[in-house]
Amino acid sequence: MSFKYLHYLYTVKLTISMRIYTSYFANGKKLSAAGVRMVGITLYPPKWFNGPNLKQVAPTYAIFNISNAPDEIYNARFRKEVLARVNAQQFVQQLQQLTGGHDVALCCYEKPDEKCHRHLVGQWLEEQLGIKVIEFGSDEKPKYIEPDLFG
Repeated sequence: MSFKYLHYLYTVKLTISMRIYTSYFANGKKLSAAGVRMVGITLYPPKWFNGPNLKQVAPTYAIFNISNAPDEIYNARFRKEVLARVNAQQFVQQLQQLTGGHDVALCCYEKPDEKCHRHLVGQWLEEQLGIKVIEFGSDEKPKYIEPDLFG
């Protein structure tokens, strides 16, 4: 095989039409009706929830205990103690594997207008990968992702 052919093989992109939303567990019926798969991002999902739960982006117990702290303290600790330890690209690849590339909602308990770590996870994905993540049901549209096959 020539170098040119091998280079082509490693630069081909795999296009996956997957949108990532944020939402909360109580919104499950609307998410299901829209064909959006729920993925928990909590330490302890509801007992009725039998979907995947990715604890690597959930607040630690220590961070959970400072949830009433000012935003700048909470956000800084969550980013340093949780998000800094996770590879964003691997996280999205795991989402794709768990959902078969279907649209997904990263879920926890808080309503959309409440302070919540899922919004920080959405911001982090946009900062790290350029993926626009929005709250399910808002007027905005999330950005489809097109990750590299070998990226």
